[in-house]
Amino acid sequence: MSKVFEFDHAVVGAGIVGSWTALQLVRLGKKVILLEQFPDLHTRGSSHGHSRIIRSSYDDACFARLMPDALHMWSEAEVETGVHMMKTTGLLCLANSDFGVDLVEKSVENMKKYCPVGLDTDVDRISGIMEGVVKYDNLRAAMLDTTGGVLFAHKCVKTIQTLFKERGGELWDMSPVSCLDPDDEGVYVHLDADRVVHAQSVVVCAGAWTKKLLQPFVTLPAQAQVVRVYYFKEKKLGAYSAENGFPTLLEVGKTDIYALPSLEYPGLVKVCLHGGVPCDPDARDQTPQKPEFDALIRSYVAEHFPLLETEPAIVETCMYTTTPDEKFIVDFVPQHKNIVIGTGFSGTGFKTAPVIGRLLSQLATGSEPFLDISAFRLSRFEK
Repeated sequence: MSKVFEFDHAVVGAGIVGSWTALQLVRLGKKVILLEQFPDLHTRGSSHGHSRIIRSSYDDACFARLMPDALHMWSEAEVETGVHMMKTTGLLCLANSDFGVDLVEKSVENMKKYCPVGLDTDVDRISGIMEGVVKYDNLRAAMLDTTGGVLFAHKCVKTIQTLFKERGGELWDMSPVSCLDPDDEGVYVHLDADRVVHAQSVVVCAGAWTKKLLQPFVTLPAQAQVVRVYYFKEKKLGAYSAENGFPTLLEVGKTDIYALPSLEYPGLVKVCLHGGVPCDPDARDQTPQKPEFDALIRSYVAEHFPLLETEPAIVETCMYTTTPDEKFIVDFVPQHKNIVIGTGFSGTGFKTAPVIGRLLSQLATGSEPFLDISAFRLSRFEK
């Protein structure tokens, strides 16, 4: 017979969102277990690697309004731990199409509302940053978000998990969940023949595996994607380094492309496309790639980054999980308020994880969310 382990709350998925959720719960004085199917700090999901962009500038207000609290919580965690988890570089947001111009203009308006001190539209300053290193013949709009920068992803996950464990939380890795069995008193979380966790509530933020785990209760409109991340070598060492003032960069439009300064790998600039190829998360590495994505990134670098080699030096892989409207799902499972959902975060979730973790912890404990989550409710897909 399986041994039943009792906890106040269980969190499934020890990526950055799950780790922050578990930390927020344990800060409330709760007995919390954080469950991870793979070895801790693995590379199979969406939270591994060395860098993620952090920024305040968003054309959609539902994300922009999260960032003041998120930035504050990240800074608080740095002070609390003494661990340097992010580097401010500024973020340059560019557009060379009508659609992109509209997105930049909306981002400017949201910055004025939610983070006015971070907005810089000085043409001379922006031109100075781009001079000699970024080339756009048809640049239509640009803005600088001075709060933008880089989160050191691996270090962030490790540090937040350390905080969680120091406050009494338990992290069980290599513990895949086979099924959830809710009852009137909570949820039984079945791990294997020997172990079952029972908790008052369960928060499922298992990234690309969330949809599979919750399939018996709800069909989530969430799609896993395999994403390729490219690193290009500088022709002139330091030309795109954060130390020399190169910011993170985002071109918005029909296709969003990101670039991060040479930082995690000396002399290599990270360039990636927002999006990837739909996949089964359990067959990620068997998913055929789209050659046109590789060609797009190479041609983009050749056209706009004159001091980068045009062939990638390193190509890495991660996964996205997105919804049809590319907004999060933060809600309960219908008919089961003791099962909380957190999914659809990829592309935006890492930077907002402290805030999302707090919101998920409030749902798990039956508290009123401190921010309006109507934009993230599952019911929006029923309209």
